[in-house]
Amino acid sequence: MSKPLISVTNACLERDSVSVLHEITFKIDHDECVALLGPNGAGKSTLLHALVGLLPLSSGQIEICAGHDSNSGVALVPQFAPQTSLIPLSVFELVSSGLTFSNTFFGLSKTAKRSVQQALELVKLSNKAKSPYSSLSGGQLRRALIARALVSEPELLLLDEPLAGLDRESVAVLVEILQDLKASNRSMIVVSHELADLQSLFTRVIELDHRSIAYDGVPLDRHGHESHSHDLPPNPEIPGVLH
Repeated sequence: MSKPLISVTNACLERDSVSVLHEITFKIDHDECVALLGPNGAGKSTLLHALVGLLPLSSGQIEICAGHDSNSGVALVPQFAPQTSLIPLSVFELVSSGLTFSNTFFGLSKTAKRSVQQALELVKLSNKAKSPYSSLSGGQLRRALIARALVSEPELLLLDEPLAGLDRESVAVLVEILQDLKASNRSMIVVSHELADLQSLFTRVIELDHRSIAYDGVPLDRHGHESHSHDLPPNPEIPGVLH
């Protein structure tokens, strides 16, 4: 039996002496697409940052079984682009910043350039490669950030509110891209409040509440049954339902 892609055991995290995550334990297997839910302040984004090593745990363990047993097998797509106003970047350069050990004395290697181009093709932005990334629309920028994460070929992709603030046309394009990634057996953990658009992606829900896991299992409807509807309940009263 193969190891899970990622194992989190009794993970606790404090910031400024305040507990943000408490005794978090779960595993993600290969080819899983998981919705990470919870109210504001529940620790969803903090958990994603901990999974890629950006925030150290106070106690507990995160074991990455992808790649070379390091964070290289996991990539984060943040909700916002990095602040690089003093250094104008093209879309190609932004995406290439997701590469590691790809530079030669003369710049990017041919293999690295090919990886960037393939990532741009996956998110339907090949025609924007030479454009300043500051010229992109909100939806295009979100796709560029996904390409930047994909260029390192991670086994697990973490997405923080990928649909937030996008118009309907941009949402449709991005949902199609995420469906394609799922079809290619890419494992994902997605934080989102826009689950009506993304529900078909998920076979599992992890819900955080009060710094801990309140629910881990199949998506549920308001009656506690497995959810097969694309219409999500507005304010369900039982824990663990999609909201």
